[in-house]
Amino acid sequence: MSELVSIVLPVYNGEKYLKKSIDSIINQTYTNWELLILDDCSTDSTPLISNEYVKIDSRIKYYKNDINLRLPKNLNRGFSLSKGNYLTWTSDDNIYLPNAIEKMVNKLKKDQTDFTFASCRIIDAEDKPIEYIMVNKNSPTCIVGHNCVGACFMYTRKVYDTIGDYNPEYTLVEDYDYWQRIFQKFNVSPIEEILYLYRMHDGALTSTMKKTTFNHTLEKMLLKNYSGFKNVSLLQKYFFYRGLYNCRKNINEDTTPYKNKYHFYSIFYLLQIRIPNKIKRILKFQG
Repeated sequence: MSELVSIVLPVYNGEKYLKKSIDSIINQTYTNWELLILDDCSTDSTPLISNEYVKIDSRIKYYKNDINLRLPKNLNRGFSLSKGNYLTWTSDDNIYLPNAIEKMVNKLKKDQTDFTFASCRIIDAEDKPIEYIMVNKNSPTCIVGHNCVGACFMYTRKVYDTIGDYNPEYTLVEDYDYWQRIFQKFNVSPIEEILYLYRMHDGALTSTMKKTTFNHTLEKMLLKNYSGFKNVSLLQKYFFYRGLYNCRKNINEDTTPYKNKYHFYSIFYLLQIRIPNKIKRILKFQG
């Protein structure tokens, strides 16, 4: 028998897209899953929609918080209730492609790793494609300064037991903080195939969050986790200082603390990565 996958779905006033999100889980080719819906005090029809699904599918469970926990603590409550050997979470406005769970489980088993993440297609409020979040075998290199994981991922119970909870101190980047902590301790396996539809719309958390707060929190998180990465390469240092530099630049603050190192490692990146790759593309096109 296949192993149980626990899918946590945190939601707050998600009535607009919630059905699509849940349906995408019900329609998975991998059927041994449990869905834990964690309602963070919604005031819309989220409870009604959720309970309708609970009645028709025993794999779906619904929990409503007594107080608004916000995302990191809501995720922590969900995973504390989970029973699966494999864990993941999704959002009320996003959609799994039908074979997403099966592909990720198989990847973890085949590669004997503990964390996997896949490419995503970004869609708008009407489900129309906008762009893509593509990953490849080189994606893990940039995790020290750039969130390469995206919104489609899965990890083992061992990761959860080792890494612990999401950190409420890093709300807005709680997922990125978690990925960095995982990458420091575990081997990971990217999946180049698109397995997930990530929705960008005006009501999304990433659209409503305060830009200044986000960048300050991100800077703090990057600095906190950096010492946990061992044998950092020159390329990784480029991504790290680029991330810090952009935190300041994005909110028009003084970039001086990171400017010189960012520019230094940018020269390395240009000479060792960008120019050689451009030459390869030109030669391939001419060939």
